[in-house]
Amino acid sequence: MNKTQLIVAAAAALLASSVAFAADEPPKFEVADKNGDGVVDAAEHKAAGLQFDFGNNETDGDGTLNKDEYQAALDAECA
Repeated sequence: MNKTQLIVAAAAALLASSVAFAADEPPKFEVADKNGDGVVDAAEHKAAGLQFDFGNNETDGDGTLNKDEYQAALDAECA
C-alpha cells in the first residue's frame, strides 16, 4: 500500500467513525421540536427516537417537554 492509499484509507476510517458516533447522539431540542412550537410533545419524542422516558421528564404537567425539561432529561440519561 502506497502512502496516498494509506492516507485515503485512514481518512475514510476516521470519517466512518465520526458518522457512527454522531448517530448515537440524541437530537438537539430544535431538531426534536419538529413543528417549531417551542416544546417537544409525545409524538415528536417518539419520532425522534429518544430513549428517555417522556412521562418521567415532563415535570410541569403541561403534557410537553420544554427546553429545560428536555435538557435535564438528556443530562440525566448521560450521567
